[in-house]
Amino acid sequence: MAVLTVAACDYYTPPQLSLPMTKGSSGAVQENSLARPTVRFPARVAVARIAPSGDGFRLEDSTQGEKPEHAAQVASLPGIAGVVALNRLTLKSQVESYRELDREAQKLGADIVAVYRFDSSDEVQDAFMPLSVATLGLAPNHTYKATTVATLMVRDARSGYIYGILEERASSSGLTAGMDAGNATQRARRRSRAEAMDKLMEKVPAFWSGVLAKGR
Repeated sequence: MAVLTVAACDYYTPPQLSLPMTKGSSGAVQENSLARPTVRFPARVAVARIAPSGDGFRLEDSTQGEKPEHAAQVASLPGIAGVVALNRLTLKSQVESYRELDREAQKLGADIVAVYRFDSSDEVQDAFMPLSVATLGLAPNHTYKATTVATLMVRDARSGYIYGILEERASSSGLTAGMDAGNATQRARRRSRAEAMDKLMEKVPAFWSGVLAKGR
């Protein structure tokens, strides 16, 4: 009965979103309208990967979706004096807000905080339920799709000023048996995450030029 239940049901996992809610790559949204850029380049950058947690976020140590060349690309950008990673091992306390991230970055001597995240949604549909029941979930008649949005926000560690927000989206889909729907969706999520990150990194050089233009 458990097999039949899994094979015959559709399910949808909504995207897990928490602040900041972005509208694209313009970077026009500010947490504090009075915040101003204070950084003089070259600058030291603290990088933090976060994940949704309740109504806020938590630091995430996972490197899924990333490639070694991504870190090298960031370190080679003009105007960067050094890069340090913010993670649970380097922090002295649990971080629950962006301003706390800013303060922790300052403790490590960073001028800028680069915060990035992945938000994913999954969808699986049974194309013909009677066939799923008859084959105990072995028929490849389930469609699945995973979509990931990769977001990068660059902040001033001292003032909280947001220099810009960059966002890219990618999807991965396919057809699988009901018995494998969960695993197939997880694989699709990993593929969409990696593709979204690749697309984001392609835009980083031009995006970073805009950040440099706002420096003092």
